[in-house]
Amino acid sequence: MTSELSVSVGDLIGVPGKERPFSGTRSVSLRLGETSIEGPMSVSGRVVGLIDAVKAEFTASAEAHFACIRCLAEWDDTVSVEGEQYFRRTPDEDGYGIVDGNIDVSGPAQDELALGLPAAPLCREECLGLCPTCGTDLNSDPCGGHGDEPDSPFAALKDLFDS
Repeated sequence: MTSELSVSVGDLIGVPGKERPFSGTRSVSLRLGETSIEGPMSVSGRVVGLIDAVKAEFTASAEAHFACIRCLAEWDDTVSVEGEQYFRRTPDEDGYGIVDGNIDVSGPAQDELALGLPAAPLCREECLGLCPTCGTDLNSDPCGGHGDEPDSPFAALKDLFDS
């Protein structure tokens, strides 16, 4: 199967410094918590020849959908990462190698994009989140409080930590 991000490198191996630019897109589906990417990933970069391998240097970017972990606000933004991958005739532990004189940069680019997603996205650093009692978004509507807390079988335990 030929990928748009498959690059012919047979003439680069053993020729240190010789390089070839590449670019292309590939559809990806990534999810980390409530952050997701569904759609095209754009990749561009260059492949540089080494004595017994090649090195791909690239930039990968895609449109991601985020949800703030504090207030649940949702937004879309572009995630862009840089990466590099060495390819040898023998595949590495991730299975990336030179096959029939070609490399496929889409796997390493997708890996770097996944690592570039935030584990705990915030809409802004000073996000106040939601009121734990009523769920009001404290960024747009400050909550005035809720009076006395209802009786709870755990109410007696509250005073244990107020020392």
